[in-house]
Formats: sequence, C-alpha cells, structure tokens
Amino acid sequence: MKQTWVTPCVNIQNFEANEYVAACWGVGCSVNEANVYEKNNKPTWSRKTWYELGCSHTPDHCGNSGNQVIYDDNNDGTADRMVEVGTDGLGTLSCTIYDDGTYSSARNISSVKAGDTIYWTTAAGEKVWHHVGIVYNTVPDHPNRS
Repeated sequence: MKQTWVTPCVNIQNFEANEYVAACWGVGCSVNEANVYEKNNKPTWSRKTWYELGCSHTPDHCGNSGNQVIYDDNNDGTADRMVEVGTDGLGTLSCTIYDDGTYSSARNISSVKAGDTIYWTTAAGEKVWHHVGIVYNTVPDHPNRS
C-alpha cells in the first residue's frame, strides 16, 4: 500500500449576504388592533366595512412575524421592500408602508428602524388589509446586522 503525503490546509468560506438579508428587524401584525380598524372603516366604493368584505387578521398569518419578509434588492444593506408570505391561500403580497394609522401617506421602508410602530397594507383583488405592528430587532445586541 502506497501512502501519499497531503499538505494540511484550511478552506475558509466568506459569508455572502443574499437578498433575504436586508434589515435586521422583524414585525408581526397586532391583529386585535388591525381588526378594530377593519371593523370601523370602509372603502369609499362600499357600504360595507373592510371586515365585512373579508379583511381580517389572524395570529397564524399576518400576526406571525416570520410572514413579513424584507428584501434588499441591490445589496446595499438597506431595506428596499417588504412582502407578506404565508397568507391564507393568497400567495405573496406586496406591502406598502405608511406614516400613520390613516394609511394616507406612504413611508419609505428604508427609514424603518427597531422600536418604530409601522402601518402597512397588503391587497388582493378589491380587498385591502390594514396592518399595524411594532418593529423589533431580530438580533438585539447587534441592531445593524442579522
């Protein structure tokens, strides 16, 4: 049996962020507060409230912080967009972020930081869900990285 000497070596892999690493915060919808909004407001084109039109919030869907996914499309370390996944059969829904609970003035997602209360909408067909939640750090000791 012939033996061959192999020079010891170490291979180091560099971490390369992908499109999912965009911001190091999470947010789940405060379903009770969001449902109050849906029950007390209606679209201008309807006599029914958003809730009566089928817009309601549950902990296992929008209330689950893992269902809001933040993307950094250009890999500059700043959030570019947010989508909701894990919807009840509606697929992936784009989120629009707003300044406050009137849902009238859009906010740039890149300005969101941990501790902020954010308001966002998702839509499918004529239904529009009005969400609200408090942003938290996913890595509390390192707010600027995941």
